[in-house]
Parts: sequence; structure tokens; C-alpha cells
Amino acid sequence: MKRNQLLAIVVIIVIVASVTGAYFLLRPAPRNTGLLVMGTTDSVEITIDPALSYDYFGWELIGALGSALVDIRPGSQAAASDIIPALATSWNASVDGLIYDFNLRTGVVFAETGHLKFNSTIVKYSFDRNCNLTGDGLYEPDGAPANIGYQDIIENVTILSEYRVRFYLKIPFAPFLQLMTAQSSFMVHPDYAPKNAVVNYTAGDPRHSHACGLGPYTLTKYVRVGGTDQEVRLTKNPYYWNASAGYPKINETVIVHYATDSALQGAMLAGEIDVAFRQLSADQVLAFKANPFVRVWQGIGAQIQYMCFQQRAYPFNETAIRRGIAAALNRPNVCHTVFKDLFNPLYSIIAAGLAFQKPSFNKYGSANYTYTINQLATKGYNAGNKLVVDLWYETTGHYPQSAEQATVYKQDLEASGVITVVLHGIEWSTFRSYRNAGTMPVFIYGWYPDYVDADDYGFLPFASWLNMGYNDSYPAGGVAQALLWDQARSTTNATERQIKYYALQDLQADECSVIPLWQSGSIAISKPDVHGIVMDITANWRHWLLYYGAAAMSGP
Repeated sequence: MKRNQLLAIVVIIVIVASVTGAYFLLRPAPRNTGLLVMGTTDSVEITIDPALSYDYFGWELIGALGSALVDIRPGSQAAASDIIPALATSWNASVDGLIYDFNLRTGVVFAETGHLKFNSTIVKYSFDRNCNLTGDGLYEPDGAPANIGYQDIIENVTILSEYRVRFYLKIPFAPFLQLMTAQSSFMVHPDYAPKNAVVNYTAGDPRHSHACGLGPYTLTKYVRVGGTDQEVRLTKNPYYWNASAGYPKINETVIVHYATDSALQGAMLAGEIDVAFRQLSADQVLAFKANPFVRVWQGIGAQIQYMCFQQRAYPFNETAIRRGIAAALNRPNVCHTVFKDLFNPLYSIIAAGLAFQKPSFNKYGSANYTYTINQLATKGYNAGNKLVVDLWYETTGHYPQSAEQATVYKQDLEASGVITVVLHGIEWSTFRSYRNAGTMPVFIYGWYPDYVDADDYGFLPFASWLNMGYNDSYPAGGVAQALLWDQARSTTNATERQIKYYALQDLQADECSVIPLWQSGSIAISKPDVHGIVMDITANWRHWLLYYGAAAMSGP
């Protein structure tokens, strides 16, 4: 090939790369197939301890560093038939649904402290400690593990033999096996998870920075600055119970934190990372979809977002006000303008796709300003005396495009002609502290499934930890909702569950304690030779399934 021809080809490649953003193609460094670098804007909120961790990234790390008795088949709908063995090889339930026996896997050891054996003693210790079942473990005001309410479900855990353990339940809890897959049900190492102390980040000491063990990876590097993760290094655990099946497939995974979605996008385009996950904007995702040099992974999911009201103070303690706001919101608008139709409007606090979901909020319509005007008029608000809504949102990428969302909600509400919206954006830790203090009149919050069942969503409108004052201001409504929810979760009869959940969702739409906004699946971007990413309704990220293979075209 002549020199001028070669030069022309190089020029063309450079032009194509600059247009598509495929800069990493110009960096032909040999691939280290034993290392994967992942970028994210997310960070552990508090701890990598199943007893208190209650954020997406914390649970992601627990999933990589620990194991539960059972797991969910990747890519499934997470139904009872999709539960697969993990640290338990088999199980059975009593006819009345109040007793579950698990047969445990033998020959499993922790990698540290003399290879401590996993057995029924570890199971009992983990649940007694994390859930405070015996009264001498961790105590959390909202109930440990944080907010899930294990104590209302599990009576006790009893050792039958070294490798057999029994759970006595307080109620015949239909999604019990799904609950056992949640990261809050993962085993902890007694030597690193004291009975009465939460495990927190310890600078320079990765092992004492988490409570887990028995997972596909060990934590070999962990750097946090100012309460935000900077770098996490996961190294293959040679003692992993499923190592013989070839997991994890990659020896080391490094997770790098980026301060903004733009920085995350730039790192992906420059080839500095192999995978980008949480949070990229919709425009960035669409740009990657048009880029033939990357893969875009997208799947169904049950991530939701909703609007909350502080109901201890006027005017948001008035049902008519909340109903008027519900009618003024235009869910299709935010899904189209902000999320480019990658997300879907949501009309129930229970995510679409789950059994027993009923879109009860459909009755308000979208941008139904006539209804809004009529409802607000009953409380003296009109074009000359507009309702002022102080709307708060987080600004640090904990949720996708929060500022853009808030701007659209402001436009939609103000288009009614009887509402004025004042926006307030603050970083996540402050936002969460304001939630705890009950100081935000109206705010946007989100939810990911702890376990895949309507039970894990139906309680949100009266959840005490949201601190909205609903139960204080509407004791009858709170009791009615709690009763329906309790009745729905206390039976394994599907017909009875549907009746109760439908009634619950209708009541929630009547009272509008919270207003559902949208639902989404998860989206990740990877280099073309990355495989094994699974995006399913659990929203779980499974590091151990990823592997390198022949480069693929864009798409899953």
C-alpha cells in the first residue's frame, strides 16, 4: 500500500472516531481479559452491611461480596418457580406456609480467618444479628434490615443440624423465598460483623469495611473521600461456592466513580472504562445507541419514581390539594421530553409487570387542568391566589436527570394557571437528611425492588421512614391502608391477594399520599467485546456473569 493511501485511511479513521466518539478504537493496547473497569456516578450511601445498607450501590457490592440461601434465575420474572439454589441446595415449606426448612450446601468456607465453615450457625447468626430477631442484635428505629420489616415476618431461626436450618414465620408470607434473595438476607461473617455494631468504611482496610463473605469476589481496595466512593476493586474469591462453575468469569473488577454523567460518558467514549452503568442521561443513551462501536444493554425493570407530600402542615394535608396536583402532572410528557420514551408512565405505586398491579391513578388523567382548577378552588386557590409548591429534588445523580425532571413537573403544574412551583435542588446526603427531618413540603423520591413482589411497593404511601406525616394526619387512612397491605401479605391465596391489593391501590389513588410518576428498566453501555450483562426485573447488577468474547455489534 502506498504511503499516501495509508495516510488517507488513517485520516478517515480519525474523522469517523471523532464523529462517533469511538476513540478507544484508536488505542490498540492489548486487552487484559482478567480485568474489567466499570464507571458509575453512584456511590455507597452508608455501609456495605446487610443490616443497614439500603441503597442501590451498597446492595450491588453486597451482591458481589456475599451470598444468600437462594437466588433468582438471571433474566427471569423472579416468580417462585424462578428461585434457584445458592447456599441452600433445597428447601420445603409446610402446608400452612409458616415453616421453611433449608438444606445447606456443605464444604463452603469463608476466605478469611482460617477458612471458617459456612453452616446453620452462620445462618442463624446472620438473621439474628441483621434482623435483631433475638433482641440482642443491631437496633434500628425503622427496623433492621433497614425498613424492610423482617421482624413482622420471621418468628425465629432454629438450627436443626449442622447443615439444616428452619425458619418459623409469623404469617404465611407469600413472597418469602423472594425475600430470601434480597441482599438484606445475605450471610455475614461473625468475625467482621459484630452482634451490636454496624460495619462502616475503614480507610486502608477493605476487609473491615464490609460485613460479608462467601461471594464471588473479595474486596481488595476501597477508597472513599468525603463520604463518596472513588474506587472499588473486586478480586476473584477462590473459595467461592460456585467457583467450579467458572464464576466469577473475570478475575478483577475495578469500579470508578465519576462526579457527573458527562464525565462518565467521556470515560466510556475515551475507552477508559469497559462498562458505564448509572446514571447516564437519555440523550447520552440515545447517542450511544447510534454509535456502532459500543453495545447498549437495556431490559425490563421495576425502578419507579414518585412525588411525596409533607402532610403535617397546610396545604398538603388537604386531600383536594394533592388530588389537584396529581391531575396536573403529565407523565407522558416527562417520559417523552426528559427520558426520550426510554421510560414509561406509571399509574400505581406498584410497578407495572408485577402481579396484582392496578393502574388506579389513571382516573386523574394527564394534565387534567379542569379537575385541578376545581379541586384547588375548594381550598381558595385560583389564578389570582395561586398554590405555591416548593418542590425539592436531589442533584448528585442518585436518580436519573433529577433537575430535568423537576423542570418538567414545574412546567406541567404551572400550566394549570393556579399553581406556582419553586424548585430546590440539593445533594443526596442533605436531601436524605431533610427527608428524615420532614422539612421538604414536596419532594421526589425513588424505589428499586428489595424483592420482586407487590408487597415491596404497596406500603410506600404510608411508610414511616418517608416521614410525610400521613399516618399522623390521616390515622384512619393509614390504618385502612396498613390493614389492606397486611391482609394481602398474610395469605398465599392469589385471589385474596389480588382483591386486597386492588382495594389498596384504589385507596392510595383516592388519598394521594404519594403520586407515582414513571417506571424504568436498567441501561448499561459496554465495549463491544463485553458479554454477560443481564438486565431483568430484579434490577440486580451481577458482576460475576460478565466476560470478554468476540466483539459484537451494538445491542444485546
